[in-house]
Order: sequence, then C-alpha cells, then structure tokens
Amino acid sequence: MELQQVASIAGSLGGILGVIAFFPQAYRIVQRRSARDVSLSMYIAIITGCALWMFYSYVYGLIALFVTNAAITVIALVIAGLRLRYGGGTHG
Repeated sequence: MELQQVASIAGSLGGILGVIAFFPQAYRIVQRRSARDVSLSMYIAIITGCALWMFYSYVYGLIALFVTNAAITVIALVIAGLRLRYGGGTHG
C-alpha cells in the first residue's frame, strides 16, 4: 500500500472519529437534561476553529476537510444550543 493511500485512510478515519467524538456529549446532555458541566467557551472555540478550517479547505479545494469540519460545526452548534438551554446560562 502506498503512503498516499495510507494517508487517505488515516484522514478518513480521523475525520470520522472527529465527528463521532461529539455524539456522546450531546447524548448525555439530552439524557440528563443538564449541561451545567459543559464549557460553552470551549464549544465557541471549536465552532470558530472549524469555520476557519472550512475557509482554508474551501480556498484550497479540500472537500473532505471541508465536509468534516462542517459536520463538526453542526454538532458543536447543537451542543452549544443545548448548553444554553439546559445549562442555566452562558457561564463557562
């Protein structure tokens, strides 16, 4: 297997894991109806970082990177919304 093939597989797996890593947090918030322990500022940083990666990937035509970061942005926005709904405010 060539190095580029290995890199492609690694990138795909990294993207998939990066997206699914947020699902347990969202599930736990919905399950407990509480998000007090969730850092809103962390999710704002994640959303901002992903937006910057999306801009970068758009400029350089890196579709997989764009899609991965778009998916993470959507999930992070949901979690930030859940934090605002179930977290009792905007602290943290």
